[in-house]
Amino acid sequence: MNRAFLVLKEKLIQEINPVLPLVNYQTISKTENGIEALRIAQRLEPNLIICSWDIQGISALDLVQNLIQANLCPVILVLEQKDQNSLQYAVKTGVHQIITAPIRAVDIIAGVVQAEHRYHTELMHRDEIRKLNDEVTTRKILYQAILKLIPLGLEEEAAYALIRKQAMTTRKSIRSVAVSIVKGLWLPTEEK
Repeated sequence: MNRAFLVLKEKLIQEINPVLPLVNYQTISKTENGIEALRIAQRLEPNLIICSWDIQGISALDLVQNLIQANLCPVILVLEQKDQNSLQYAVKTGVHQIITAPIRAVDIIAGVVQAEHRYHTELMHRDEIRKLNDEVTTRKILYQAILKLIPLGLEEEAAYALIRKQAMTTRKSIRSVAVSIVKGLWLPTEEK
């Protein structure tokens, strides 16, 4: 069973807690204090955090922004009737789902499913962005290395082939060979 951490007033905990097993979650900890919530979340690494706008210690806005930035798990925000004027701020936090009170079981079930989906989609996109950034960096370094080899009398294609050959010979990545060329640690002199 997955682990949920509730940062809510007792009244909301009593409404939400019985529904969590329906979506394969059990409550592992609960608090009403935002500062304590940050410490607990880092220590327990829950699979889901549900918090409300009405907490103690720090503002819910700061709490949610810190939780989203920590990227621990999906975060659901519960807004009560009195908090409805804060909806525009809540949306800007990047929270994975917003549920409004009075709470129905179906709202919690749908909210948890949607929050999990959005969180996993974000993780996938972050991984893709990281890979693309790494690829762009590699291409940039490779291009710099090719530019260092062209004055030695090599054509662009020949310079790339030489880098590739050196990578295969030394069992290094093309990127590491390119870095060696850019830093001046290896230059092909006799291999033209």
